[in-house]
Amino acid sequence: MSVQHTAIRIVTFPFRVLWFVILSANFLVVSAACVLIAVFVVYALALTISYLFFPAEWTRGLWEWVASLYAHSAWFKGVTITFFVLLLLPILKLWPGRDLKADTAREREAMRINDDLIAARRRTQDQAKLRG
Repeated sequence: MSVQHTAIRIVTFPFRVLWFVILSANFLVVSAACVLIAVFVVYALALTISYLFFPAEWTRGLWEWVASLYAHSAWFKGVTITFFVLLLLPILKLWPGRDLKADTAREREAMRINDDLIAARRRTQDQAKLRG
């Protein structure tokens, strides 16, 4: 029993290591995404508070700081573009506004026509069987 137990441990060890590496990589990706979202939420809150409560110079300074960071850092530029693309994709999916009722009606009409064509084909096949 001990030899079998040792053999099973030897065989499963690489799979456990691989699973741990996958989980670690997953954790890093998810935590990076969470940090990205948190940074932009904090920046939006700082900008909102700056607009509401602080002098205009502070708000202008905040905008200038971010603009210079955007101009000098390729990482920040890529992250900003990625964040706003991901933020706007659900909005762009529905814009320009489509009439969902008309789309649903068109799909139903297409399904009805398709069902009618299938029924007509079956009728002609059944008639051909009766004749033949």
